[in-house]
Amino acid sequence: MERQLAEVAAEAEAKLLAAKTLQELDEVRVAYLGRKGKLTLLVRQMGALPADQRPAVGKAVNEVRDRLEQALARRRAALTNEAETARLTAEALDVTLPGRIWALGHPHPVSLVTDEICAIFVGLGFKVVESPEVEWYEYNFEALNYPPEHPATDEQDSFYVTDRILLRTQTSPAQIREMRRRYPAPVRIVVPGKVYRRENVTMTHSHTFHQFEGLLVDEGITFADLRGTLEVFIHEYFGPDTQTRFRPDFFPFTEPSGDYSISCSRCAGQGCAWCKYSGWIELAGCGMVHPNVLRAGGYDPEKVSGWAFGFGIDRLAQRKYDIPHIRTLFENDMRFLRQF
Repeated sequence: MERQLAEVAAEAEAKLLAAKTLQELDEVRVAYLGRKGKLTLLVRQMGALPADQRPAVGKAVNEVRDRLEQALARRRAALTNEAETARLTAEALDVTLPGRIWALGHPHPVSLVTDEICAIFVGLGFKVVESPEVEWYEYNFEALNYPPEHPATDEQDSFYVTDRILLRTQTSPAQIREMRRRYPAPVRIVVPGKVYRRENVTMTHSHTFHQFEGLLVDEGITFADLRGTLEVFIHEYFGPDTQTRFRPDFFPFTEPSGDYSISCSRCAGQGCAWCKYSGWIELAGCGMVHPNVLRAGGYDPEKVSGWAFGFGIDRLAQRKYDIPHIRTLFENDMRFLRQF
């Protein structure tokens, strides 16, 4: 029995010293000192020994157990220290190394287009303003001459917060806010901003998109002023060879209203999938400010008149940079954004 104890002790000490990790060390502990370990199994055999031999063997077992536990503690301390040293070495910061250059972001095409459009209109004497994205129903619909039963006011088309508050569906509420703020005339503003509608994401539509609003209110303003302003903008933005056209349309907040289109830049007006083979691309809705909207803004339609227009900035970015799907603008793919 004493010979077996010496063999087990020597074997266990050798394996404790050979353990390279705390996990291996714990496996050695279980193999020799655990409930089914080799030393434990030897202790259970003491019952078969003669009574006069048991005290000496019991003393030897205790000495072996104490020796192994001390060796285990020493090896655990050494491995813990080695692991901590390795961790600190791996995490060490060499302050003499040159600093890392962080990758810079890239201007988003929507931001580039917005800045370019604003610069053009600032050059024409307009002021760039902002308005809230969470808007009152009054400003978004009622003051803009929408009847209560108009389909655009339905929950199927708008994101409502409460019955009287919603995410703005257009930048047009800024017309009422700015007319009241800038009374008396003239009012000459453009409003870029994000708007929200319940739309299915398609090649040319999204539930969240960017719109650009223009408003001019003063004495003696005519439809010719609207057309001339848009002509200057189109030729500045798309180039002097771009063809334009007006067609009658309807919007609750303008009368008369028009649809403003430009010749397709991809096919030069010959017809392609981009323009649905019409040769024209719808750009903006526009018209003379409705008398009811002027009154809601605090003006007398007998004394002043005005015009307004609105178009999608995302679509202009899509057209300018020949982007096949409008969804690409908002996927934040750096391979795409680096091109700008």
